[in-house]
Amino acid sequence: MRLVRRLRLRASGLLRHPRVRASGLLGRLRLQASGLLRPPRLPASGLLRRPHLPASGHDWTIRDVPVDGPRLQPVSDLLYARLHPEDAAAVRETLAGPSLDLWAQTAEPYRKTLVLCFGVWNRVPGVLERTGLSPAEPPPDVHAMARGPLAAGGDYYSADIVAEALANAGGDIAQVRRALDFGCSSGRTLRPLAAAHPDVEWHGTDPNRDAIAWAAANLTGVRFAVSGTEPGLAFPDAHFDLVFAISIWSHFGEGAAQRWLGEMRRLIAPGGHLVMTVHGPQSVAYYGSRKQRPAAQLDEIVAALHRRGFWYAPEFGESGDYGVVHPEWGTAFMSPEWILRTCTPAWHVASYAVGRNAENQDVVVLRRMP
Repeated sequence: MRLVRRLRLRASGLLRHPRVRASGLLGRLRLQASGLLRPPRLPASGLLRRPHLPASGHDWTIRDVPVDGPRLQPVSDLLYARLHPEDAAAVRETLAGPSLDLWAQTAEPYRKTLVLCFGVWNRVPGVLERTGLSPAEPPPDVHAMARGPLAAGGDYYSADIVAEALANAGGDIAQVRRALDFGCSSGRTLRPLAAAHPDVEWHGTDPNRDAIAWAAANLTGVRFAVSGTEPGLAFPDAHFDLVFAISIWSHFGEGAAQRWLGEMRRLIAPGGHLVMTVHGPQSVAYYGSRKQRPAAQLDEIVAALHRRGFWYAPEFGESGDYGVVHPEWGTAFMSPEWILRTCTPAWHVASYAVGRNAENQDVVVLRRMP
């Protein structure tokens, strides 16, 4: 019987955590009740509801809107709070067909984000003026993870994840002095963050030159720069209070992951934070339940996570990934134990939210120690 089956992957996409002895690494490092290894908060039904999105000519995003379970939206809520009632009403007037169907399916708290998306997409004047969001969209030849109405103005979902993760670690994004989106592509996560918190000095770096060129020419409130595929970045020591990396360490080989963690420690001031998302055991369950990876490969990944805590494959090949060509840029899975063993004592693992990113990737917050 396959190892994945032995681990009893559920159709719900949840995977049991590996057994950890109290005397083991996790116990020795005294994991606190800060959220480490805490499973995702689920509604009473036990599952986050997946939407049945209406057919459309656009790619739906915001991680497939309607949800039943609680999900914090600190950035989206802040932007929505700037709107007048007539702005939301004007957005509602623009909805028809698939957009209106989606609105009807979406739980009430998350319609706020739909107001922002559709308000920007349809260029509703009050929404653009009061939020500072931009309707600019990268052309087809520029890298962007999502396009269409629910990507209008940026990636609110990821922006909310960053702000929520920092809050869970005891930080406050409103108090951040200078922040970096490491691997920003064309700036989709930075856009709502910069609009919500214009007093922060925002930076974005990525090795994709075309994406950076487009973002620098079309987006305001952020300083963009092309980065190399090896450390280091052209910033002084201790320059940032916050660095975040959405689905970046999920691609690094083990050596690259360690080297870039070293560079992040150089860039982040003592007491500052690194927010990153990673593939872990929950991601094995996610891909297995959706049959998005072969069962034999999932067996291999689970065995590697139990044996040494890390699995990597150079899955992009010689053509690379949207301009990124590097032998240690592929697909990576890592266990919580690997993160603890690799990061401490240089970092404190301040928060670990299992599957918080779309029920797939774990969201990890590291605090830079002196």
